[in-house]
Amino acid sequence: MLNSLKKIFGTTGGANRVETSSIQGRKPSQEDSFYVSPEIDGRMLCFVADGVGGHGHGDFASTKTVEVFRNAFENMPQNIVASEFLRNTALEAAKQVLAKSTTDPVFKNCGTTLSGFFVTGNAYYTINIGDSRVYLWNRECLSRETHDHSIVQQLLDAGEITETEAFTHPKRNMMTSAIGQELSLMKIDVEGPRPLEHGDILMAFSDGVHDALTDELIYRLVKRYEVDDGLAAALTESAYNAGGKDNITAVVFRFLS
Repeated sequence: MLNSLKKIFGTTGGANRVETSSIQGRKPSQEDSFYVSPEIDGRMLCFVADGVGGHGHGDFASTKTVEVFRNAFENMPQNIVASEFLRNTALEAAKQVLAKSTTDPVFKNCGTTLSGFFVTGNAYYTINIGDSRVYLWNRECLSRETHDHSIVQQLLDAGEITETEAFTHPKRNMMTSAIGQELSLMKIDVEGPRPLEHGDILMAFSDGVHDALTDELIYRLVKRYEVDDGLAAALTESAYNAGGKDNITAVVFRFLS
């Protein structure tokens, strides 16, 4: 099932733009969720959450994570440190998902990834748990801004496989950290602040995008839509047309201030 949703949001000065596209794809249910906050005091939060655990389970985990972050962002103190906000809110979401997983047998082993960015003024922070990703487009250079928590990433880090081998590795979907596992085992990566320049594009993907599209193909699509709306939909639909079997979600933020 293809089901794309596009949203445009104004931020300070009405210049910055956000697009989103999420499609169920070839899976029997949609377990991806995403969040795009309103702009408040020059701050904005965008992320994707890719649920795992089967029908109903992953959907609960990802939507609960969105709910926790939405409530926290809308009630965020003005003087809060962005990195502390991201880490503490992720921990709260993890506690709530884990509590459901351990007290209700129907939701046993449910979980979700979390990958996104917190924009504040002309800087941003990233957060990552799992194998969804954040990318940055800056002056025609595409870079991964997050580090996958996965078996394949560990093999890459150890030099045991190449990027080409990683793209088709049989363990490519085996994560080493996720919201929903025991808190002592969960790894939360928060990085920043990093500077933003006019024309930069921040993107958050569920693995349905980068499991189907190489970084080279993502580069070509971003280059094609560098100044035009439609990038989020182009990414998700291209991933689907490339044979992607997962839910596919993309959030695209253009910094134009």
